[in-house]
This record gives sequence, C-alpha cells and structure tokens, in this order.
Amino acid sequence: MVKKFFVILLIFAVTGCGRSSNEEVDPTYSIKYNDDYYKIYMPYKKGVGNNYIINSNVVDFNIETIEKGLIQLSNNFFSVNDCYYQEGQYLTQNRLKELLGKDKLNKIETQTIKGKKINPTIISAIYEKNFLDKQGNIKGISLGIVLNQYQAYDQNNNYVVMDKNQVVDFGKNASNKLIDYMRDNFKLDEVPIMVALYLEASPESNVGGNYLYYGVSDKNKITFNYIDQKNYYMNSDNVKKLDVTNYKNFEKFENVIRNYDNSIYVSGLGFYNGNSLAKLDITITKSYYSYGDLLYISQLLSDNVIKYFKDVKVVIEVKAINDIKSYIVKEEGETSTDIFIY
Repeated sequence: MVKKFFVILLIFAVTGCGRSSNEEVDPTYSIKYNDDYYKIYMPYKKGVGNNYIINSNVVDFNIETIEKGLIQLSNNFFSVNDCYYQEGQYLTQNRLKELLGKDKLNKIETQTIKGKKINPTIISAIYEKNFLDKQGNIKGISLGIVLNQYQAYDQNNNYVVMDKNQVVDFGKNASNKLIDYMRDNFKLDEVPIMVALYLEASPESNVGGNYLYYGVSDKNKITFNYIDQKNYYMNSDNVKKLDVTNYKNFEKFENVIRNYDNSIYVSGLGFYNGNSLAKLDITITKSYYSYGDLLYISQLLSDNVIKYFKDVKVVIEVKAINDIKSYIVKEEGETSTDIFIY
C-alpha cells in the first residue's frame, strides 16, 4: 500500500494584494467537500455576520458542522467548476439582530407545553455563504437556518421540547420571508438562493444536530428536499444498533492505538446517509509527541484505517491539546492515504 507524506512548512501565504475585483482569480486555495473543490475568491473577505447566535445550544464544534454542511449542500446547486467561494457579505451582525428579533422571523405566540408557559425563540442563527463568478459577481447564495426546539422556561435553563414538525414548519415559513428580505434589500431578484434547515440537538447531546431539509429558489418560493443524514459517535449505542460491523471495526481500530499508547484519546464521529456510513472523522489526542513518535503514530493510523474502513472516506486529525500535528486522509475505496505532517 502507498502512503504519501507531506511536510507542511508554510500553511498559508497571502498573494494578490491590491487585486481588482474585476480581475480573474488565481485558483491557489481550495476547499474540498465530497471530492469537489470550491476555489476561494481572492482577496479573501471575512464574513460580516460574526457568527451571531441567540438563545442557542450551539457550541463551537457544532458551528463548524453547520458551516461545512452548508457548503456541502451548496454543491447541489452552485457548481464547483463555475463558482468561487466567499464568506457571507450581506447579512451583517446588525441585520441578523433585526431578523432574529421577535417582531421579525422569530415572531410567534406564547405557548404552554407540559404546563410551562414559554415565549419561544425558534431560530437561533442564520449562516450565509456566497458563490461568485471569476469577475466577483454574485452567482448564488446559501443560507443555513438553525432551529431550536429546546426552549428554556426559567433562568436555570430548564426546558421543554417543542414539537419537531411545528419547528420545521416554522423554519420553512421563515425561509420564504428571509428570501423576500434578501431580494428586497440587496437587489438579488435574479440570484438563486438556497436555504437549508438545521435542527439543533438537545442540550445534553455532544454530537450536534443535523440538516433536515434544503431547497433552492430562483424567485421567492422553495420546494424543500428531505435530507436523511445523521451524525453519531462510533462507540455509541446508536451505531451499535444501526451498524454493528463498523461499530466493532472502530473498537478494533481504537484498541490498536490504545495498545501502542494508552494515554492517547481516540474519538470517531460517523456521518450516516440513511443506514450507511458515508464519512468518518477521527480525532487522536495526546499531550506531546516527539517527531519520531508522530511519524510512527501517523503510519500506524494509516495502516489500520485502510484495514478497517476501506470502503469509507476517513479524515484523521492527530492533535496535541489544541494544535494539529498531522492530518491523514483516505478516500472511499482507496488502499492508500495522504499524510500531512505539520
């Protein structure tokens, strides 16, 4: 089997300073999702929404899942061959505060659930991604609406659970209002806008929520498509019931690593389409690695991920506390890996 090692000496370099927005982009930097690449439009611009969130259970690692999932879903409508990626440039933090207010998208009557009176805030965040042509003209917009069915009824964050269908229907209605807002305020009448509905997990969950529906509108109405995707930790009872083969394979994989060094923490998050494991993200954490130790662990991980997960795309991050020390990628069906040593 072939393992390709890459030593990363310089991770990011800024080029093209002073570039006109009308110039063609040098496609140097790319983001890969589902074997497809979006080239990043240069010069790079940070998003204007500043991850504005209200009354939410979202935590940092879930934000990453929301944003990655939104870009991945965008592949269905905005071609990676024709579009360049840019962070959202329309919905500023102040506009998001306005939109998420009780007199706008979050307008809903007070409700009583299990004897508890609540004034629910169902939409906790909106994420925006832009897709441009080579000249920097907008070709498409993706909006992720984050829905929260877990509503607190006191200052101690005790909560009741709203009906899932009610929350999803609320999100669908809000999607049409949001598209109207985008078209009315930013002259986007001819621009396709994709909206995806993300349902948060419960406050006790450490896995995160899922996108449930998505659709695109050329004008003002959306036909939503259902997404049968779930995220599960590989050592969970859910995986044991759903996918016992990969559950046992992950146990074997984990044992190999622990037998080498029982101070290493191993975590695996599986992304399921229906009942099938589509992608596996593995995190390996230890406080310190010598360079030789890092090389050996990376090779050990590579050998065993090929052995136990040949038919699944696997991405492995080897971390020392918060620093990534190596990065390993194995594509679906491949018998080789790419190993990046930082």
